[in-house]
Amino acid sequence: MWSYNTFILGEKMPLSGKLYVWGERAKQVKEEAGVYAFYNQDRALIYIGGGANLREAFIRHLETGFSDDPRKAETRYYRREPSSHWEERVREVLDEYNQEHGELPELNLPPELPKEMVARERGFYFYNEVGNPLFEKAFSLEDFWEKIGKIPVPSLEFHQRRGDFARWVRDVFKETQLAERIEKIYNVGEDLRRDLLHALVTPHTAECPKCRTPANPVKTWKMAGRPSKTGERLQLTIGLYKCEDCEETFRKVLRKEKIRS
Repeated sequence: MWSYNTFILGEKMPLSGKLYVWGERAKQVKEEAGVYAFYNQDRALIYIGGGANLREAFIRHLETGFSDDPRKAETRYYRREPSSHWEERVREVLDEYNQEHGELPELNLPPELPKEMVARERGFYFYNEVGNPLFEKAFSLEDFWEKIGKIPVPSLEFHQRRGDFARWVRDVFKETQLAERIEKIYNVGEDLRRDLLHALVTPHTAECPKCRTPANPVKTWKMAGRPSKTGERLQLTIGLYKCEDCEETFRKVLRKEKIRS
């Protein structure tokens, strides 16, 4: 397997071993626990992760195109290191990187989600089942994204079956489009987790009305109506889309919210 040396362009790498080209041959790694680092085309480190089975993790990433976090699609190289205590090793490597650079790798940070915090009584409280609280909670969409990444699968399945996630996103944050995307998720297990994370990372993805291909907005803007007698105005966030497949352009209302003049 083709690789680069441990030191690249004078930069000390956070993991031992070689740097490999990311691609189909990554499916041939050993079925072992370990940590890994992803690099972009400039060979800059963008993410540090780990898992109980590196082959399984790499195959999933390759076959789904990083559907759990599309930002990782810029991966071009990787390094890996076997470790039976991979969770502890990931924390150790992240701490070392943070001390060296003053920040975490770009994709170890949450995506750009609204950081608006809600009152405790409006937060999302996770349960394993009715009457069995998990003692995990979220008070913003950014916080929610982080919790979805680590909450046990049975809890995710419990809430998704009841429609709790979509209801909270719609009622508390008025994110109608995002709530609709979450409602359409019918997978279970880790597939459910990946679909939820994907929906949150790309909340404004919309289907082209002509060919049904998913598209991301090329531009967004806000429009506010006239104030009511109480001084409130309805503000719309609108997205302009262009389908990459059929080049159809279309618009979609992404968010409706009431604001005060």
